[in-house]
Amino acid sequence: MEKLKEPSLSPIATGGFKHWAVAFIVCNFNVDIGPEIEILYPPDVPFTTADLSAICFNSFPEQQNTETAEDLSYDFTITNNSPDIKLSSPNAPHGSADTFYASCIFRQEFDDTMKRSFNQRALVLISYHNFTAFHHRILQSMTESGHLSDPTTLEAAYSQMNIWAPPALGRHDLPFMGTTLTLDIAPHRSFPLQGLPGPTPLISDIPFSIYAYEPIGSWDNIMHYMPCITDLYVLYEKLILCESIIVIAKSPQLASEAVSSLVDLICPVPYAGVVKPYMTMQANFKSIGIDGGTPRSFIIGITNPFLLKRIIAAAEASHKARPHILYLQNFDGPVPTRRHHSLHHKSSRNALLDLPGGGIEVHTPSKRFLKSDPTVVSQTETLLKLGDQTSDLGPILRRHFAELTAQFIAPVNRYLATSNVVTPSGTNRYASFSVPDFLHSVSKYGTSVKFRGSGPIQRHRARDGLYESFCKSPNFYSWLEMKISLENEASAGLLNAGVAPPSAGGAGA
Repeated sequence: MEKLKEPSLSPIATGGFKHWAVAFIVCNFNVDIGPEIEILYPPDVPFTTADLSAICFNSFPEQQNTETAEDLSYDFTITNNSPDIKLSSPNAPHGSADTFYASCIFRQEFDDTMKRSFNQRALVLISYHNFTAFHHRILQSMTESGHLSDPTTLEAAYSQMNIWAPPALGRHDLPFMGTTLTLDIAPHRSFPLQGLPGPTPLISDIPFSIYAYEPIGSWDNIMHYMPCITDLYVLYEKLILCESIIVIAKSPQLASEAVSSLVDLICPVPYAGVVKPYMTMQANFKSIGIDGGTPRSFIIGITNPFLLKRIIAAAEASHKARPHILYLQNFDGPVPTRRHHSLHHKSSRNALLDLPGGGIEVHTPSKRFLKSDPTVVSQTETLLKLGDQTSDLGPILRRHFAELTAQFIAPVNRYLATSNVVTPSGTNRYASFSVPDFLHSVSKYGTSVKFRGSGPIQRHRARDGLYESFCKSPNFYSWLEMKISLENEASAGLLNAGVAPPSAGGAGA
């Protein structure tokens, strides 16, 4: 892969930009040699050739409909293998030193001078921060009125970001491309319902802020591709227990949006596995614990059925467990309420994905703990029949699952508050958490969560099974770590200071 320099772009003395982002990159698909770097800005960012190659290959859809005229927006992550690119972040949130978060806009345009009659380019923003919704807003502002590879636009965007104060917790008013972007950064990325207005939005709520960690995409769109409505509860259980999920769709945008929206369902429990919104055949699979990596849970988005077979085989060999597969595809007829027992039922939507190379059969989960909420399922069914005429479904599902997670976590919080698991120093380090004692507490005081089962004994078994599995999962520790961290910061007065609205142009004067 050859790196091309753009002579019209001159480097600017680094300032605030480096705290927000690493670089803008324009990738071009050269029909003779494949993906290549067309512009890197600023041009002196010391990426390794391997990292530039990884960015290039991830910036293009593996399957692309030649008739696609609309831009595709999606995200991917790669490991930082560029030793000379160092994290520079004076405030919380500090970002990740070993991961590059990439947000991408892919565009395909007709060009009869090209061999394939169209050209393909992608504009990518690389950052240490996982502010996906914010990054997409930046890219949309840069591309809505012009070309993806306009050097003047890249230079202007860089110059404006360069005067921003570094990211910090709280609200930022950031001048950008003739407007002001209002960004809210929460104390943790797993705060629930980020970016969702209240049930009755006030005039003062407009214009809405961008929330750094709000999910991209919406269930109003994603649900139309789901195998069935009650699969949401299957996925929720997998996520809350930090199990692996593979999302496969025809579009990297749909796959990426689904991964983002799924991780959001279990907030405020942070998913402790590896999150990869979009992966291609050229990806580094050690990062998800296969092909030589340490086995870890993961949720990934892909579009390549051959890649699906490879990941399934490797995961079963190394993880000793089969990841859950979520096929997102177009179907005739309405989204059914629940799965049919037979995969070969004429109206079954969960048999095989209509992709080259065939699909892999979905195994119906052997265990289900949670009872579906009939009111929410009915509301979802009704709204889906309206097609694209509704934007109500996303808020309903996000609020429902946020409430479900709050109900699920409540007995854990109650046990921690009333038992002797706080260390004498008072630093809130829960040193002696006992799963049997906790289960006894749940049995004594109960939970608001509704469990499956034809009678009390079956429901109690389901309850204990889910709570015991959760307390032994990595998610329990990621949630506990977040709880301790936020409690310590609050007791030190750091959160109140952090969320005070900063002055225009950044966080704090």
